[in-house]
Amino acid sequence: MQRAFNARMLSKVKHYTIGEGHYNDDNDWVEGTVTSRNVFGVIKAGNKFSQFDEGISIHSDEGGHRTSDYRTLYVIDKYSIDIGDKIRFKDTNFNIIQQSDESVYGFNSFIIEKDKNWEAP
Repeated sequence: MQRAFNARMLSKVKHYTIGEGHYNDDNDWVEGTVTSRNVFGVIKAGNKFSQFDEGISIHSDEGGHRTSDYRTLYVIDKYSIDIGDKIRFKDTNFNIIQQSDESVYGFNSFIIEKDKNWEAP
């Protein structure tokens, strides 16, 4: 897998970190700040687990087409990504929902899920 990160075909994704919100002196809620940066990695369809279990895969009404809201993202250790962060790839927003520590191999893998409710700033 490590050789995949040496390829020129890495995917460029936008990584968003959302800071914690807080209450100001007037007791009004202030949203946390959103910071973004570019991250390069490998995105694969599906995930390590069965992507076609009930409730996970989406079947098109026209038939013959099966898609999933889940992808796997692999990034090298130099990029710090945490569960709860957001990723934007090809005009689609994703939540980081699970991390698998592969640091012994020099990278980490994440399961990301499409987020249809959040819009990148």
